[in-house]
Amino acid sequence: MNKYFLILVITIFFIGCASKKSEAIPSTLDPIYIQRATDFAKTQFESCMTGKYVPITKDIATPWLVREWNEEEERKTCEEINERFGNLTELKIAKTQYYKESYIYRFKAKYSKLNEYSEIRVYTTLDHKFSAYIIKEVWLDKYTKFNPKK
Repeated sequence: MNKYFLILVITIFFIGCASKKSEAIPSTLDPIYIQRATDFAKTQFESCMTGKYVPITKDIATPWLVREWNEEEERKTCEEINERFGNLTELKIAKTQYYKESYIYRFKAKYSKLNEYSEIRVYTTLDHKFSAYIIKEVWLDKYTKFNPKK
């Protein structure tokens, strides 16, 4: 009887572990999420050229991003981007990946004042709410953790 109980417990344990793994990270992302990240990046950076800022809401973003990214912050950032990089002339998805509870969409971006590609990253939570986006002046094929200069 103890052998059967032990086998049952081990079986339940493995089934539980297997179901958690299957719910974890998909091997590929649904193209709709890649398109949403692309649209989000384009919208945010096109607003730098037009000056028409699109508010970020809790429907599409995490509460932290909604709180932190307001019109004043976006204006300051856009002024700096326009001054240093120029206008965004090209944006193409290069890689998608998973890192520390986030999906990361990495875009190669071309700006009018830069000779080489730079990088725009859009981060989302596992439920696909935007949690951050950043610009790196230089594109690197290998993923490197973003460390902002303070």
